[in-house]
Amino acid sequence: MEPPGLWEDRLTGEDKARAPRHWRDEFNLLHLEVDGVSYDTPGFEPDNHPEGRPGFWDVEKRLADMDSEGIESSIIFHQHSAALIRMQDKDLWFKCMDVFNEWLADWAKAAPNRLFPVAYLPTFYKPEMTRDYMQKILDLGFKAVEIPSFPRGVRYNGKETLPMWEAIAEAGLPLSMHVGVHIDATGTGALGINMARNMQPFNALFPQLVFSGLFDRFPDLKIVFTEGGASWVAPTIATADKIYRDYAQVLKPKLEHKPSYYWHRNCWTTFMDDPVALDLIDWIGADKMMWSIDYPHPEGVFGESMRVAKEIYDKAGEENFKKIVGGNAAALWGI
Repeated sequence: MEPPGLWEDRLTGEDKARAPRHWRDEFNLLHLEVDGVSYDTPGFEPDNHPEGRPGFWDVEKRLADMDSEGIESSIIFHQHSAALIRMQDKDLWFKCMDVFNEWLADWAKAAPNRLFPVAYLPTFYKPEMTRDYMQKILDLGFKAVEIPSFPRGVRYNGKETLPMWEAIAEAGLPLSMHVGVHIDATGTGALGINMARNMQPFNALFPQLVFSGLFDRFPDLKIVFTEGGASWVAPTIATADKIYRDYAQVLKPKLEHKPSYYWHRNCWTTFMDDPVALDLIDWIGADKMMWSIDYPHPEGVFGESMRVAKEIYDKAGEENFKKIVGGNAAALWGI
């Protein structure tokens, strides 16, 4: 969780006056505001908000919570920062994400062998800037980078994004495609509707990447589908393989391999509590699955880690269990 005053303190000049602002309500919970507009996720009642746990921002309490769950190392993602993508002024937004990355790199220095933050790559709106910005990310010491799944107005399969993909492949860091917060539904049941849509975006994203020929063009890309579960993989790659077979004569570009080949060569997925996925390990691949606590979100498994871990062990067996709960992540991110 970004601390109050992050952007107000670190932005300079005219940008400081328009800095995103955190403020605390009567429940001592953080909210985010830009130009007088709330950037909170609609639907959460103040006394049931997921962002009140001190370990969200206090490193020592974070480590204590990790110890209580038996967690040695954590891959750390953004919280409110991703919501800033709604800012209309994309130049100011870019500066805000730059500030966030610099702060996040500093934050993790308190426990460099246990906390591994993920840099937010803000260049999908300016792909030609990616090579230079990826170098900054490397210089800051990050081992991982992320972009949102479906930013509005951006085509990851468009020619205009090729400089971004080329620079990411050259840098060699695994790229997380993180689920995004899309507020499509309003009215009765809006929170549940939006959450269900947001947590299952990858059955459309994987075909976008694979059928555009991205993995043929950049065979060293490492893509991590993040926070959307793992059970989606089996039907998605099975359907993609069928399309590849049935429409082979008309697909453009022609792929060098069937889609499931690229899944097993280039892709990984994370899950929190997904019993269906554990029944599909042979389809997904034990080497392609990584367990996530998603601390401290309500859909995460903080407080139930050992229960879920035992389910993974019972279904996957000892060898696959070791891969899924840590071995795959340690190998992928080099930690």
